[in-house]
Amino acid sequence: MSTESEAAPAKRTVRVRWFWWVLAAAAVLCTAVGAFFSVTTVAAAQSMPRTVVARYLDALVHGHAREAMTLGGITPRSGDILLTQKAYATATDRITSFTLGAPVTRKGVTTVDATVEQGDRPYHRSFRVVRAGGLPFLPLWKLAPVTPDTVEVETPGPSGLSFTIAGVTPSSDDAVAKLRALPGSYPVKVSSSSADYSAKSGVAISHPVGSVVTPTVFAAELSETGYADAKKAVEDWLDACLATQDAAPANCPFLVKDETANGVRLSDLRWALVTRPEVDMYGDWHDGGWDVRGSGGSVTATAKVTRLADGATGQVSTGDIPFAYSGTVTFTGDGAVFTPARGDGSQG
Repeated sequence: MSTESEAAPAKRTVRVRWFWWVLAAAAVLCTAVGAFFSVTTVAAAQSMPRTVVARYLDALVHGHAREAMTLGGITPRSGDILLTQKAYATATDRITSFTLGAPVTRKGVTTVDATVEQGDRPYHRSFRVVRAGGLPFLPLWKLAPVTPDTVEVETPGPSGLSFTIAGVTPSSDDAVAKLRALPGSYPVKVSSSSADYSAKSGVAISHPVGSVVTPTVFAAELSETGYADAKKAVEDWLDACLATQDAAPANCPFLVKDETANGVRLSDLRWALVTRPEVDMYGDWHDGGWDVRGSGGSVTATAKVTRLADGATGQVSTGDIPFAYSGTVTFTGDGAVFTPARGDGSQG
């Protein structure tokens, strides 16, 4: 009987020891799990700024314009014809890949730098991220509003030129169309209402914020018909100068002095062309028109001379008078119009 009574306390002692061993193991396990989740939480909190930037750029890589604009806080305004899914679908040279740096916080501002591959050119871009709730030890993040790229298109030429970009006509009539856009190159199609001139179509490249924005230029060029019409306008102008009876015809490249100081007066003046200049015209529109030059020309003049003292008359003739000219040709609804650079009889 004494043996059984001595064995009972021993069994209770063994059970107590097992309880403490299990409790100690549980404590160690909880500590390890807590440490693991603490490390995981810190890592997640640190990587979330990169995640929100990656989601935005990844949407652009895969052509999801609506998703990218939502993530980037980009709200299209009136006239933002390129900030649509349809317009972005027409773009080439879009972002194809990117790498992200670690988040950096300076003076309370957190940014993530990205190296972006777009077309055949890499460039750097910085994205600002802001807190969007969460817990003190596990904040949530979102992108601060992203500033879209800028596309500028210029079509210098007569008023008959028009263009579409990404299949849409801009609503602005400004000389340079300035449009907000997602990164890429957008197709531009130029149309002309005249057979005299046209402009090549192509693509307009977007420029990220902070870069130097230069317009993509689609300048008007003369067609063969336009060159012939422009040359005719210059020749008609010169012929009109020759047809005058003025000693110094307005807006013309030649003159003679009509002097009465010596007691004589010129009248019935006639111009005669000796050498007609070749019309030299440049193909691209520049500063309000197509540049025109003519050189190597010469004229003579004959006139009636009257002596004021007694009314005696006679004929006088000049020798060859050399002349040149310069100016611009443009086109209006009435056709080609030549405007000389100087019209005081001096050589242009």
